[in-house]
Amino acid sequence: MHVARQAINDAAGHLYGYELLFRSSAGATSADLDTDRATTQTILAAFAEFGADELLGGKPGFINLTRSFLVGDLPLPFSPEAAVLEVVETITLDHEVTVGALQLARAGYRLALDDFVWSPESEPLLAVADIVKIDVLAMSWDEVLFTVEKCRRHDVRLLAEKVETEEVYDRCVAEGFELFQGYYLARPETMSIETLSPGQQLALQLIGRLGDPDATTEEIERAVRRDPALVYRLLRIANSAAAGSSRPVSSIRDALVMVGLSRLRAWLILLSLAPDGRSESQMIGALTRARTCERVAEISRGVAPDTAFTAGLLDGIAEGLGLDSSDLVDRMPMLTPELTTALTGDENHPLRRILASVRAYEHEDLAEARRGPVPLQVMAGAYLQALAWTTETTRATAVRRRAPKPAGSHRR
Repeated sequence: MHVARQAINDAAGHLYGYELLFRSSAGATSADLDTDRATTQTILAAFAEFGADELLGGKPGFINLTRSFLVGDLPLPFSPEAAVLEVVETITLDHEVTVGALQLARAGYRLALDDFVWSPESEPLLAVADIVKIDVLAMSWDEVLFTVEKCRRHDVRLLAEKVETEEVYDRCVAEGFELFQGYYLARPETMSIETLSPGQQLALQLIGRLGDPDATTEEIERAVRRDPALVYRLLRIANSAAAGSSRPVSSIRDALVMVGLSRLRAWLILLSLAPDGRSESQMIGALTRARTCERVAEISRGVAPDTAFTAGLLDGIAEGLGLDSSDLVDRMPMLTPELTTALTGDENHPLRRILASVRAYEHEDLAEARRGPVPLQVMAGAYLQALAWTTETTRATAVRRRAPKPAGSHRR
């Protein structure tokens, strides 16, 4: 997954934040993709893959919003302090958009008006905006001054964008602009990270289930654990949600509690819109390892089975992505010491012994597998049970994905 960031500086030359820009694996920009999906992928990359701290370093991220997000048709799954929401110039400023922007401002979100051109219809948005971005390259200087004058009637900060020369920068400073963005200061920098894509079918099923007020955390956990990619995203989101918290994550249930079912539903809606590029073999391998670790933990009774499942799943995901387990742990700093040690630490730790013996059995290193906490024959039985469970789980998901539409249904 890819995302670009471009620095935004203040008048003293200090970094204020970054604008986050869509990038695809083929190098396409948001102009080449449906705008809702471009915004969705940018949000997923920033907050469910890199994590806001890693990508933004504690600075605000500016994200272009489409009409669908502004009027509430698509959810914002992150908290208000995580980003500045840009109202792009292509959105028609009608009553519905104005009401949506007002509601977001009341909820604590900061709003920026992108590529702003004044009109009578824009006045209600100026009243709730925090920042106004003026494209100084697209306007004459007289037009810039006119726009600045209109904005100064409101309590907003002026951001000069498309600043490409020192001369323009100096003129903007003299005119009272407080923030600056453009090639003169910094060009966009593309960041990339290896990831797994959750199954869209499962995401859609969970969205429906989470809409039921009777849905329980236990029920959602059973569904989530069927898809390693979804677990991986959930743990990444939980780590972002836990920033500044001392509460660690030891299991899928911990992550669900930390994120909350309401916010999880918002994330799932965005995940269901993202391309499904997962590898079936990666999913099966990670699930089988996780289930085998869980079963061995149940038999040996030295480790909590749900923690063993999570350790096996993370280890399988790391292998599927071609990462060292230590690299995966670095992406999830809120994991409990037990999980961290199992993936990277003391060879004699009970959970690490389970994981090492299961991995050894999968790779036919029987001498290493025998050093595990259960006899080799018991390990073989646990692995076969896990393989049967994984096969049934993936088959059920595939059947649902291929299920024919009811008679008379049609695509809208």
